[in-house]
Amino acid sequence: MNHPQVLVYETDGRIADLLRDLARERRWPLRQPRRPEACLSLLQDGGPAVLVLKVGADLVRQMTLLERVALLCPTTATVVVCDEADEMLADLAWDLGATYVLAPPQSRDRLPALVAELMGLPAPHGGGRGDAAVEDA
Repeated sequence: MNHPQVLVYETDGRIADLLRDLARERRWPLRQPRRPEACLSLLQDGGPAVLVLKVGADLVRQMTLLERVALLCPTTATVVVCDEADEMLADLAWDLGATYVLAPPQSRDRLPALVAELMGLPAPHGGGRGDAAVEDA
């Protein structure tokens, strides 16, 4: 596979819903693997990719996946999405290789523009980085 793809690793489907229109518009496959091994397999197929990782209930598994992606698929951009502002969790995500950490007070609505930027394309609907408080490693 040598075309761009977006992978979403989450439990509830809300992040994928935010990205569905962007993926359809750009003709990117939007995949939702349910197991870390399946996620890694899809990323190792090649081509530009963004992994959006929603963290929460199963932090050990999610942070282990983040670390493995950073080691095995170093060209994959990773966005860690948190429901709550947690500086220690954000620091851990940075340390394990996250490209971006999106946590309150940042809005999840920023996610489609962020994914487009990570794919090296203009943001959808004229959006851009603007004044969003997104930090990169």
